[in-house]
Amino acid sequence: MSTLARSLEEAGGAPNVRRGMLLMIAGLALFSVLNGVVKFLAETFPVNQIIFFRNFFALATLLAMAPALGGLKALRASNKGGLALQALQFTGVLGFIFLAYRYMPLADATAISFLQPLLVVLLSAPFLGERVTRVGWIGVILGFAGVMLMMRPTGDASAFGISMALIGTVFSALSLLQQRNLSRGATSIAIAFWTLGGSALLIAPTLPFYWVTPTPPQWAWLIGNGLASGACQYLTTRALYHAPVGAIAPLNYTKMVWAVLVGFLWFGDVPTLGMLAGSATVIFASFIVYRDQK
Repeated sequence: MSTLARSLEEAGGAPNVRRGMLLMIAGLALFSVLNGVVKFLAETFPVNQIIFFRNFFALATLLAMAPALGGLKALRASNKGGLALQALQFTGVLGFIFLAYRYMPLADATAISFLQPLLVVLLSAPFLGERVTRVGWIGVILGFAGVMLMMRPTGDASAFGISMALIGTVFSALSLLQQRNLSRGATSIAIAFWTLGGSALLIAPTLPFYWVTPTPPQWAWLIGNGLASGACQYLTTRALYHAPVGAIAPLNYTKMVWAVLVGFLWFGDVPTLGMLAGSATVIFASFIVYRDQK
């Protein structure tokens, strides 16, 4: 880690696994709400337009945070190649997952995304040299079992939607590993800023080919989604500074808990007994991994 990155991160506290896990839970909760917003917007707007607004306006949130995190110098990063790769992978995550939201129910797409922690565990050893203990494996498997309890396929998902969700999940696992790698040499806000900025630049040339002019309320939805996404991106990136991937990855299971709440409050979906039992199992699995990482 560079001297600047180290000084800025230490100013906010030394790495703390518990803090990292709490930051990730908060970020995932807000992301889950925004997934509902994306599904709503995807009924009207092309995916590339949603991604551009999301990432471009998220930069405003991160710039507003910068003064409290060391100023503009906190945005400096030396690993330009690594950041470019992260921007490309992150664009792939959003593109495929947002397409899945359009062609299949939100709950189904969310359930498929829970393959990510298993992929991360499989890849973290060869990519990052991180060791996952036997207890950690038990936590991951138990969390996956909880997801199986919660899953109730609707039968409404198309083969294309399922394929998009699966591809997006692979990109998500690679992106999470890359974030962890980048966090060793750059500040959390720098990683988030250049990832979002790079993704917006990649998408911008496609806008003239796929564009729907928003109404005033739709402008508010698109811009608000981007501003809130900036806060989410910082929270999840900061979490990876505090905690190893093995501790963070299983927390993705909590997205299903938030998806139940969003589905019930927004779309009127009533959770089943299996969904509630699975949620409890997921929380217990995350606790096991937390205790193992202390």
